[in-house]
Amino acid sequence: MMAAELRQDLLVKVDGERVETLLHEIVDWVSRGAAPSYQPYSQTWDLDSWWHVLNSTKSFLLLAVKENLSKDGVLEHLTGLDSDHQQCFLQVITSRKEDIRQALVIATAAISQGALEDVDWQVKLVLSSDKISSVQKPVLGLDLAVNKEGQRESLSLELSQDQVSSLLTQLEAANKIVTQMKT
Repeated sequence: MMAAELRQDLLVKVDGERVETLLHEIVDWVSRGAAPSYQPYSQTWDLDSWWHVLNSTKSFLLLAVKENLSKDGVLEHLTGLDSDHQQCFLQVITSRKEDIRQALVIATAAISQGALEDVDWQVKLVLSSDKISSVQKPVLGLDLAVNKEGQRESLSLELSQDQVSSLLTQLEAANKIVTQMKT
């Protein structure tokens, strides 16, 4: 389900040609950062309704591309619109899919400012501790060099076997997501 429900009740107030123009303007907003102008639509919606239309439509377009919705999947969410409006949505999603996908990738990459530069690792065997005479557990020493805004930072971790397994699972999941975003 969508984070913000598409405001179909408001979208029906404009004809198919104007809704297609608006959808392209919203995709431009997503990909370039400049929100559509309210002026051409001021006779159709008040300012509060305008922002509801923009935000709900933006959320829907992002969801449709993020979830890779099929034509039928998109149409399932557009049952409150007539066929002209539905076709506008399908046409814009199809023609601007790469722009939307690129915006999603950029937004995902912007989550972290750091980039991994170097990895050094070593495996140690803990034989005993001050409380237990015989432990014999492997420990991974992981040294990461991260570049954050031009500054190199070092991060050192010691991970148990369970923590290494968990880290590998998370990295494999992240790799799968990155691979899906590239295709």
